[in-house]
Amino acid sequence: MVRTRRSFVKTLAGAVALPAIAALPCASARAQDGAAAAASEGAVDFASLVRQASLASPGLDGRTKAAVEGTLARLDVLAPDHARGRFVLANIAAAEVVAYEDGREVLRSRAIVGAGRTRTPQLASAVPSVRLNPPWYVPPSIEPSVRASGAAGFRTVNGRLVQPPGPRNPLGPVRIGLENSDGVFLHGTSDPRLFAREHRTLSHGCVRVERVVELAAWMLDMTPEALRAAVATGRTRELVPTQEVRVAIAYLTAWPGLDGRLVLHPDPYGLDRLPRRTAPARIAPPRPALPEPAMNQDVGFERPA
Repeated sequence: MVRTRRSFVKTLAGAVALPAIAALPCASARAQDGAAAAASEGAVDFASLVRQASLASPGLDGRTKAAVEGTLARLDVLAPDHARGRFVLANIAAAEVVAYEDGREVLRSRAIVGAGRTRTPQLASAVPSVRLNPPWYVPPSIEPSVRASGAAGFRTVNGRLVQPPGPRNPLGPVRIGLENSDGVFLHGTSDPRLFAREHRTLSHGCVRVERVVELAAWMLDMTPEALRAAVATGRTRELVPTQEVRVAIAYLTAWPGLDGRLVLHPDPYGLDRLPRRTAPARIAPPRPALPEPAMNQDVGFERPA
């Protein structure tokens, strides 16, 4: 039986008005993340870390000031808390995923996020289950283009176009579910070469994670080797994390570096250029998922052995 838990999915419709901030510099987008190191020095939330980094960064730069204002506004709505339990932050602007346990960074991975026309939404959610060897249920929005390309190896099941698991499946070996996320997930890929690109706004909205097996293994209290062995069986299985794993997908263009100064990430969706305005968060109510047939494979909800 699937464990259920209440969660809210918060999608940002825009920026929240903030008071003016001090002058800020432009920092290298190649600097490493210093959030975990700063947390050990007393900061308890991401917004505090960004404010500390802005104060530690002398100078004035309009681009950086807009990035900090926008980042703080978006953090204010999502209110992510990485200091307790297991938490995953997917930063759209950085195209990166970081996992934390009780405030300590435990894993970092490159990611691929939504393209400009198919943007990854910002949301706060939780992981109900992890699916091994997932079939791909083609979204209706892109089904015509998939069919036009020939759809070799696909099947039509109950009127839906489905690609079975395998090396060409775009979800890769693992799909990490998100509650009430309007069909957005964390998953692998059939083309890992794309992770080597500098600019990784390439997906249809989901977040592709380079180290998805290691991330899922951590969620399930398994070793990566044990999870790879389970994937190698070819069986589609649904595993439930042993404890709550919260996830925030956020658009954070300003971030603290290891030297305590501010790091700038790209602004691919142009959100920092939007005028500051108050916009309420949309709370998405639970909705029934579209049926996903088993494709002649047993899909059982279970805890990892």
